[in-house]
Amino acid sequence: MIRHIIFDFDGTIVNSRPLIVELYNRLAAKHGYNAIREDESEPFAGRSIRERSKSLGIPMYRLPLLGFQLFSEYRRQIKTLEIKDGVGDLIRDLNAQGYELSIISSNLESNIRSFLQHNEISQFVQVRSCFSLFGKHRAIHSFLRDNKLNRHEALYIGDELRDIQAGQRSGIKIIAAGWGYDSSEIMNRLSPDFTALYPGEVPAAIRGFNAGLI
Repeated sequence: MIRHIIFDFDGTIVNSRPLIVELYNRLAAKHGYNAIREDESEPFAGRSIRERSKSLGIPMYRLPLLGFQLFSEYRRQIKTLEIKDGVGDLIRDLNAQGYELSIISSNLESNIRSFLQHNEISQFVQVRSCFSLFGKHRAIHSFLRDNKLNRHEALYIGDELRDIQAGQRSGIKIIAAGWGYDSSEIMNRLSPDFTALYPGEVPAAIRGFNAGLI
């Protein structure tokens, strides 16, 4: 029986992609990496971190520092970011139904908490940062252990292929958020347990899991 629902942050809760591209391009100009052009439509959707890094000319060993620099600047523009359409209602609905809600993200915990506070979102009981592009499944494992949850009691909602992979490696149910960065068609390649095209489809999917219908 699912009782704890874990959300990704960027792309799933907050519409931050335009800001991330803008901040990345500033850093790219400073460090000599390839920029993401305005005429590129979702250029890296469905591609692995290694593929994205290679395309942008970024050595893999530079990614952690680059990510830290980007998210440090991100903090200064928290108040410009907006919650994804329908996600506020989803959070309130799930909370009203008695589910515990948390966030596990590769963004900085301080950024996430600042966004939640600014938007008066108080339903999340835990916020965890796994500041690693490859370590989200480890963060999920730690989360389950620390909260004494078995893998059948938790569910992850994310909007990228790596979120699907992290959920599957952790052995928990995964809902692909089709309103986020990677398209539902791309995420369906990895066969998530359910693909929600809109936030409003999530509660029925969870009821289906708990009833053994999905």
